[in-house]
Amino acid sequence: MHHDELDRSEWDRPRRADAPARRLVICSTPRSGSYLLCRQMINAGLGLPTEYFRERTVGRLRARWGLAPGDDDAYVDELEARRTTDNGVFAAKIQGHQLAAHPRVRERLLERADVLVLLYRRDLLAQAVSWQVSLATGYWSFDTTPGPRGPNVSLTEPGQAMKLAAALFRENHAWGELLPRFRGKLLRVPYESFVNDQGALLREIAGELALPADAWTLPPPEGRDNRLPDDVEAARARLLAQVREAAALAAASAGR
Repeated sequence: MHHDELDRSEWDRPRRADAPARRLVICSTPRSGSYLLCRQMINAGLGLPTEYFRERTVGRLRARWGLAPGDDDAYVDELEARRTTDNGVFAAKIQGHQLAAHPRVRERLLERADVLVLLYRRDLLAQAVSWQVSLATGYWSFDTTPGPRGPNVSLTEPGQAMKLAAALFRENHAWGELLPRFRGKLLRVPYESFVNDQGALLREIAGELALPADAWTLPPPEGRDNRLPDDVEAARARLLAQVREAAALAAASAGR
């Protein structure tokens, strides 16, 4: 499913009165493969994770559930009541910048989580280029459903990707400093390892959530997370080559 589909009422569960038995939060940065992990967890029956504090999602769910704008405590209450799976798992995905806009996420989700998954990419340059391509084209998912675009972002400016890579480095560092403060089990997961063996991470998550074998199902792995049109893919490859060359020159210059 495309991530926008997860905002629809078909994904709401009958409202439950009891609290989730298990909570998991995916902590990520843009273009880290986090929606691939969300989809695979949903396919496995490991909660219904999505980016619940994306403003488009917040607006849609609050309106449907009759919640007052700005009341994040009521919003989290409804999320847990309506988006917890039958095996007692509530899961959500958070981007670092959303903590500033929604400070109650820290206490209501991060501090209560049984498992925290920090998903990151070792190849920051490739991640930055992927982010730049999404900002320039509006392609954010495995298909070409249009999404938000960034102003003045192009497919031909390697300097923009270098700035995005620096921002990703800072955000990964911030997550790395913050998450060990909480009680939940912290899983540091490189995207490159996850995409090559998706089942291994799902099994680890199920184990950390103490789910019995009959409470979830291992799905088949997905293929490549992002299938761009040919012209965009060609532009992405050119941009990545330019960025790698610029980074190599900068490293050589710094080493002199």
